[in-house]
Amino acid sequence: MTIALFPGQGVQAAGMDGGLAAAAPEVFDVASDVLGVDVAELCRDGRSGRADLASTRWAQPAVLTCSVASYGVLRDSGEPIAAVAGHSIGEYPALVVSGVLGLADAVRLVALRAAATDDAAQATPGGMAAVMRAERSTIEDICKQTGAALAADNSAGQLVISGATDALEQAKVLAAEAGAVVRSLDVAGAFHSPLMSPASAPLAAALDGVTFSTPTLDLWSSTTAAPIAGEAAIKQALIDQLVSPVLFRETVSGLAEKHGSALVDVGPGKIVGALARRIVPNADVRFVADLLPAGQGERQS
Repeated sequence: MTIALFPGQGVQAAGMDGGLAAAAPEVFDVASDVLGVDVAELCRDGRSGRADLASTRWAQPAVLTCSVASYGVLRDSGEPIAAVAGHSIGEYPALVVSGVLGLADAVRLVALRAAATDDAAQATPGGMAAVMRAERSTIEDICKQTGAALAADNSAGQLVISGATDALEQAKVLAAEAGAVVRSLDVAGAFHSPLMSPASAPLAAALDGVTFSTPTLDLWSSTTAAPIAGEAAIKQALIDQLVSPVLFRETVSGLAEKHGSALVDVGPGKIVGALARRIVPNADVRFVADLLPAGQGERQS
């Protein structure tokens, strides 16, 4: 049985539809109706009317749409899926394909989440940085010293830190002095840090208006690095996700221990599949992008 992994923000790029709009037009139609823009055009060209993939507000629902459509391609191929998980906002397509959320509700929630986190980012300027070749304990100590936050544990030797501008700059300097390789990320704010807490209340209110069903697959949260089920637990994990690190290494390790090492990257780009290869030795990692007709399989965004 296979584990399906969904990417988060960062894989968005013009052309990321890769033929998905033709393969799953109903998915793009639902997203377009909810968002009021042509999502197929947005994913193909990077822009559609007022929508632009360069903006968090549009990138996140666009990635969700392409990820759900990609899962349809995987499902139609006959792949037997045992479990699903996502990196950050990748948890939302995981909720959709496991039957917990309807697609329209997921698009609304992700659009609201994107706007709320973007507002929080503008209120307190900050950023994120990738940190390679460093122990997690070392980086956590640096975060405590500076006021930055661990934002993601992606794989062995690949962490992400987040924080207000001054705190992040201090943390980057200390990490480099400790021997780490540090690279600033092109993002709009300090995501997965306490600076995103203003987004919690609007997301919680929106979640209360949505119907949740029982998962039909083994659903894992990369916020808790554990299986998750039940409306209250899922809602809380989605709220906590805003200010908590993405525990992707722990999540994939736990899934592989339970279900084996057959994993598939479901969505634009090949980032989560590449991470999975680093996390699970000798993993059989495949990419839905390679099944698509329009060359998306070659995209490495």
